[in-house]
Amino acid sequence: MKQKMKTIKIFLAFFIMQLNCIYAQTIVDLNDRNGNRFSNTYYKDTQNKLNQFEGTWLYDDGVYYIKLKKKKKVQVPVDDYFEDILIGEFQYKINGVEIINTLGNLNSVFPNIHMYGIYGNHFWNNHTPFDEYTTDNFRLKTTIIENSCLGHIDIRTLNLSGQQAIQIFKRKPQTLGQACNPLIPGGFYYLMKQ
Repeated sequence: MKQKMKTIKIFLAFFIMQLNCIYAQTIVDLNDRNGNRFSNTYYKDTQNKLNQFEGTWLYDDGVYYIKLKKKKKVQVPVDDYFEDILIGEFQYKINGVEIINTLGNLNSVFPNIHMYGIYGNHFWNNHTPFDEYTTDNFRLKTTIIENSCLGHIDIRTLNLSGQQAIQIFKRKPQTLGQACNPLIPGGFYYLMKQ
């Protein structure tokens, strides 16, 4: 009985120390991080800007079919800090033939965010690929991993004929010595919310 009580006391002490560490975190708005990351800091989406990008989005022109599913994860541990981030997965078809489908991974719990097909939380509002479409340059920059290629997708929200939509600009993979072939062609796409 004494051993059991001692074990319970040790567990409670450990639990209280963990709570103190969590509550001792500094909270910084995700948009105020200016490129730096500090230990025991939580980079929080305090204005819920990531929320507008959540959901299922679809592009289908009869030949190319792109489906993106995205959701926000909160207080994700990254090294020695935490951050809110948008994760996602995707499906791509050509003429009805499925080329890739990672949608089943969306609810997986991976040891780090870089294992999701799409991830990101960096907002830009100047010099965007959307300049020719709008003067509202607010966009989210995300990373996409396809066929072992690391590329980027810029995303902006808009309203098309009264329906929520996103416009994406899929960039070519980064030129970091990658010998890979991305699957989804680069360029602009409008995806409707499902």
